[in-house]
Amino acid sequence: MVLVAAAVLLSGPVHAGPPVAPTPLVRIPFPQDDGSLTPYTFELGYPLVTLVYDTLLWRDSEGVPRPWLADSVDSSDDGRRLTVRLVDGVRWHDGAPLTSADVAFTFRYVADHPHPRFTPSLAAVDRVEVLDGATVEIRLRHPSPGFADQPLADLPILPAHLWQTLAPGAAAPDGLPVGSGPYRLVEHRRGTSYRFEANPDYFRGRPTVAAVEVPVVRGVDDTLRALRARQVDMIPVGLPEAASAIVQAPGTRVEEGVSYLGTVLMFNLRRPPFDRPEVRRAVAGALDLRRVARAAGRAVPADRGYLHPRSRWAAEEVLHRFDPTAARTLAALDLPPIEIVVAANDPVRLEAARQVVLALQRSGVRTSSRSVPREELARAVGEDGSPPSFQAAIWGAPPLASYDPDFLGRLFGSDPSHSPLNYSGYSSGAFDGLVERVSTTADPAARRVAVGDQLRLLARDLPVVPLFFATGRYAFRPAIHDGWVFVKGSGILDKRSFTEGAPAAPTTPPTAPTRISSGRGVLGFLAAGFLAVALLLGAWMVVGAVRARSR
Repeated sequence: MVLVAAAVLLSGPVHAGPPVAPTPLVRIPFPQDDGSLTPYTFELGYPLVTLVYDTLLWRDSEGVPRPWLADSVDSSDDGRRLTVRLVDGVRWHDGAPLTSADVAFTFRYVADHPHPRFTPSLAAVDRVEVLDGATVEIRLRHPSPGFADQPLADLPILPAHLWQTLAPGAAAPDGLPVGSGPYRLVEHRRGTSYRFEANPDYFRGRPTVAAVEVPVVRGVDDTLRALRARQVDMIPVGLPEAASAIVQAPGTRVEEGVSYLGTVLMFNLRRPPFDRPEVRRAVAGALDLRRVARAAGRAVPADRGYLHPRSRWAAEEVLHRFDPTAARTLAALDLPPIEIVVAANDPVRLEAARQVVLALQRSGVRTSSRSVPREELARAVGEDGSPPSFQAAIWGAPPLASYDPDFLGRLFGSDPSHSPLNYSGYSSGAFDGLVERVSTTADPAARRVAVGDQLRLLARDLPVVPLFFATGRYAFRPAIHDGWVFVKGSGILDKRSFTEGAPAAPTTPPTAPTRISSGRGVLGFLAAGFLAVALLLGAWMVVGAVRARSR
């Protein structure tokens, strides 16, 4: 039984032509110190982590998982057994060989040490067995068509020889991280900067940039000024239209593309008035999403639901329609004053909150917004483990859901262990049944039907009102580095931007065609627009911050 649909994988990228002299240095701003940048200690900087660590698969420019550490991945006909053959000759930064034992260790370690981003993606794993030094077999409890995207293209592989001896309570090994990736972190000046140097022995060829410096630049204005003053060479997250106009100058280029980063109005279903579906529906009807999206800066209105309309899993029909009669419905409900909480350092979402407030005020509802620091917003919605205290909030829609719909279960499912992002308190047996169908249905057409049912149910029950998706606008200085690869849905800060022009290292051709269940994925975001401080790169997180950090 052939399980491949959209993701027919090749043995790796093909490079032609003579090696090109590497760019000496690229400088990339980051809004805060982010700890030691291991999979268990980063808070915002997943793309920086993936410069140091590799995954079995990695997304191409279309967001399709392709072999990376894996030379091939074969699936059994029933979809319950994956045989992963590793590329020959891969070594950790300390010179130790990377083997199948490291892969098996990583899967077991992450399953036993809960991580809000990585552990839920292993729910389908029954066991992992080492077949030989370069081959591992992953046994699944059921077919998992989203497995190619998460965990295979998302979970960093850990060096067992360093992680298996961690002292109790330690978040990560001492010192700078050791991975297998294209860069080694060689300096961490806490609170000030990071410096990465190219791994000359990288199995996919020497990277095209010799060194990457990451200065900590905490404010929006400071970041824009640094680019214009040529103190940094790119801005790693999408710019709103106004900001992209500011950085347009000789020597700077702004590229646009599809961003799956979404913004939603999230309700707290645990308390009045939004514990009542009729209230949520009336509020949703009062919102003209096209008006809100225009005000947010040429964003894409989310009138087809939670998934981006350019996602292959998006709803085929419009799920949200502005209802001019909603004002009468809201007036009849006699609602108490409504407060919408929003991050103070996020201009795009501040504008979204303003538009929602105006729409509800026009409908006769006493509505206000309260802008708070990111940390206070996290406490209000319960992201940091606090009891949720909000009525409504402007929140983020992670792009991973638009790449593979398995992620919807983590956002809206009822099981807390498998749904770490369900901050609304939504609970639906019907939705949970659809989560099961989506996670186990191997047939792409049947899976699409189940996803459509999920989206329609969410549009009816409305734990959130999807508002818009940001447009991806990324600024850089091409004279310094012009090899940026735009990954559909996520942007340009990606290891492919430093490896696509590198001469490929020899690899052993796979013995059989790679066969992986259909699934697309990219790095996930939680933030929207061009954000300051923590939210500037919070877009890369996908789940709540990993709070235990090695300092």
